[in-house]
Amino acid sequence: RTTPDPENLLDLRLELETAYLLLQERRLTMAYEPLPPRATRSPDFGVTYTSSLTFMVEVTRLRAATSVEAATSSTTPTIDERLVDTICGKLGQLLAGQSNVLLIGMEADVLSALDLEATMRHIRQRAEQNDLAFFQRTHFRARADFFRHYPRLSEILVRATKGTTGAPLVWVNPQAKQPLPSKVRTALYRSHTI
Repeated sequence: RTTPDPENLLDLRLELETAYLLLQERRLTMAYEPLPPRATRSPDFGVTYTSSLTFMVEVTRLRAATSVEAATSSTTPTIDERLVDTICGKLGQLLAGQSNVLLIGMEADVLSALDLEATMRHIRQRAEQNDLAFFQRTHFRARADFFRHYPRLSEILVRATKGTTGAPLVWVNPQAKQPLPSKVRTALYRSHTI
């Protein structure tokens, strides 16, 4: 009732699917929006592996390109600026001192052409080069602001919102301050292998 827009309904559907998939893995339990309201937004789910470790999961969806975006896209074929904006827009929601996973849903045709490693390298390079246009677009004040948030990101999982099956695409942040332990990572990946 509160999300009448079709795009918002698809966002909600992805969040509900993610919760369902996480709960299919018997070693995982979860809480929706586990933190009390604060000045900034926080991750969608707190997920606990057995009773030993809790990590955060933020869920988002790459929205369809508008005809204007499609016509004006000038980046290399492996880089989708919508994905860059989506990832950077979520970095501010990740919690310090926690493992944080960003799960991105996208259409299968975009997913098949995605080079996630190249996209993350592109983001990091633009920040390292102190690219002012990049900071204006992504709402980071400067390089130091970006790199204060970037190490909070442990991993990215990208999965198709419909039409394909199999394991999600994964990118593990080599600069993460709180990486996921391998046994937790295995349970998480298994939950999203459709």
